[in-house]
Amino acid sequence: MTIQRERPGVTVELIAKAKERVVPKSGVVLVPYQAEWGAPDELVKLGSFEERIAQTFGKVDTVELAAEGGATILAYRMTNGTATKAAYEQADSIRIEALYPGLVGNELKVTIITSTSEPGKKELQVVGPLQTEKFSFADANELAAKSSQSNYLRVKKLGETAVALIAETALTGATSGTVDLSPADSTKLFMAVSGADFDAMYLPFDDPSEQAAAKQFMSERRTKNKKLSTLVIGGKDIEDDNMSKHVDRSVAQNARYVVNCGLAGQHNNGKQYASLQWAAWVAGMIAATPAHESLTAVVVPLKRALKDWGHTEIINALSTGTLIATRDGDVYIIESAVNTLSVIGTNEREDYGKIRVSMTFDQIVNDINQVGKKYKGKLGNNDLGGAVFVSAVNAYLTVREQQGAIDTGWAFTDKKNGVGDRRGFLLSAKPLDAIEYFDIDWEVQ
Repeated sequence: MTIQRERPGVTVELIAKAKERVVPKSGVVLVPYQAEWGAPDELVKLGSFEERIAQTFGKVDTVELAAEGGATILAYRMTNGTATKAAYEQADSIRIEALYPGLVGNELKVTIITSTSEPGKKELQVVGPLQTEKFSFADANELAAKSSQSNYLRVKKLGETAVALIAETALTGATSGTVDLSPADSTKLFMAVSGADFDAMYLPFDDPSEQAAAKQFMSERRTKNKKLSTLVIGGKDIEDDNMSKHVDRSVAQNARYVVNCGLAGQHNNGKQYASLQWAAWVAGMIAATPAHESLTAVVVPLKRALKDWGHTEIINALSTGTLIATRDGDVYIIESAVNTLSVIGTNEREDYGKIRVSMTFDQIVNDINQVGKKYKGKLGNNDLGGAVFVSAVNAYLTVREQQGAIDTGWAFTDKKNGVGDRRGFLLSAKPLDAIEYFDIDWEVQ
């Protein structure tokens, strides 16, 4: 009966996964960042503008760039572990403490006055980067409870002394915890995010050795954790006008799960970004774009490129798997949505060098694995249990075919080789790429 009960669940779950994949903004992009505000050294999912504002005040450019395509942000604030929170304290009464450690806490100002809206109560006013918050309270217990609604601070009751009125006072004592990134920081980052689920990862390191370590991390994550995703890297700002430097990065990576960003220049928001920052935008777009759509010819919010590439440079970029933008009339567009795979290895093909094809592979495997984990141990290792899983995956792949993610003629079969708790299945399917080259022969009549 247990297996019978799970049968519709497997199918419904996979169909839901398939339908979700063509909904724009359904993807997740991991964005490690440094800032003076936000939850330190932990993963925080930010699915809306309001959630991003509460976490970063909208002041972290790479987070905002990654969010432009509509992807859900999986933010990770990197610190050296020494950041402390700003605070203000009334002895034996209350302690007002910044919500997060970092220097922004020292900018918060608090005032406690007699409430004009609720007679007999007092009012805590908090002046922060976004707005002024106001909380009326009768005693420390009520203030502590209401402070849980604040975007800036929390209040803790220390004793029985009544809360005193105070003029505007700044919180003090915060320390930064932000230092120049080092290889040790990248190692710490990889360990922290290895088990997380995301479609694309932005790497905030421009050092070649750390990018090599990131590639190795992503490779091991794919093989050992069975979590498939795409890494996006960029380069040093002083080298962004040199195509050979971009090409060198691509050649060093040469993997379908690594995208090398060669975009650089002024964003439509007026800010100048190097390829390392633009890589966050690319990662967000990769995560947000449904697998049946291509990033090729997508308009880039680039007002003025650092350099407009010549034909030879463009060909060099394309042949080595470097993602660049080129001018098309009044706008810049992605020349071709390529990853860094340029030298084809064992079990690889030429079309694996396209982001759309690679992402389709990853999404299908991730979806099947994720749902398979949910039902692990609930299906018998026999022909009946195998048939249940095959039926569910077939329903999923039918939807993916209808979406245009895979071509017709696919198959998912049970190898019928179950031994102990292991069973094999064979997936045969061709991911669809988009037409980029229209070769027209004109037969003149």
